[in-house]
Amino acid sequence: MTMHESRRDLGFARGRRPERFALQASGKISDAACPGCGAVAAHGRWSWGRATAGMAVVVCPACVRIRERAAAHVLELTGDLGRCWNEVKGIIANVERAEVEDHPLERVMPFEVRDDRVFVPTTGLHVARRIAAAIVRRWRHGVQLRFTDPCTRIEWLPAGSRRG
Repeated sequence: MTMHESRRDLGFARGRRPERFALQASGKISDAACPGCGAVAAHGRWSWGRATAGMAVVVCPACVRIRERAAAHVLELTGDLGRCWNEVKGIIANVERAEVEDHPLERVMPFEVRDDRVFVPTTGLHVARRIAAAIVRRWRHGVQLRFTDPCTRIEWLPAGSRRG
C-alpha cells in the first residue's frame, strides 16, 4: 500500500469519526494501537507490531470500514461459479493472507451471497485488484473482467463461449 492510499483511508475515517484519532500538530496520527486488530500506527503508517505503554488507543481505518460496512471496493462474482466456489474462496483467503501480512489496512470483509452473485467487499482497492488478478491467472479465458470505480465484476463464462 502506498502512503497516498493510507492517507485516503485515514481521511475517510478521520472525517467520519474525528474523536477516534490522536493527531499530532502535523495532522499525522501519533503512535497509536487499534484494539480491534492489533495494528499499530507509527510515524503516520499502519503496520503490525507490539503496542507499547503510552500509545493512544485508536480504531484503525480498516476496522472502521468493517464495522460500518463501508467497503472501499467490491468484487462481484457472477456466472457459473458453483463448480469452482471452494477454489475461489481459497484464492481469496490466500491473497488476503499475503496482503494483510504487509498491509494491515487491506482486508476482505464478510462475503454476501445473493441469488447467483457473490459480493466480496474489501477495505482497500489493492487487495481487490490482487484477488481479481489471481482469479484471472487461474481461469484465464474462462472469465470476463470489468473494472469500474466502486466495483469490479468477474463473470465466469459458459463453457461453449470461452475464448482461447
